[in-house]
Amino acid sequence: MSWEQLAEMDAFGTSPFQNLCCTKVSRLIPDARFEEALIQENAFKDGFAEKYFVADIPTIDMKVYVYLDSAEIVSPNLDIRFDRANSRTPDDLALKLIRELSNAF
Repeated sequence: MSWEQLAEMDAFGTSPFQNLCCTKVSRLIPDARFEEALIQENAFKDGFAEKYFVADIPTIDMKVYVYLDSAEIVSPNLDIRFDRANSRTPDDLALKLIRELSNAF
């Protein structure tokens, strides 16, 4: 998968990167349940809303956020953002996220 394929949103407005990451995280952590949320940009002036997903992982007091082309791990001791600019492909970025989550266990 290439970054150009992010424009190929599915019928639900979810990016291929989001589908990839949510699937990989759920395989690694079966208890992770993603919920959909929206980031409202310029909500008062014809703005747009970006869909993202968040999973609460209570066993290790951590949250995983998956955005259109980035991800984040947040816990009381940790806040790591995985950005598109730091990876050649969406698969590379998803792998970095999974590696970091594996280290948390």
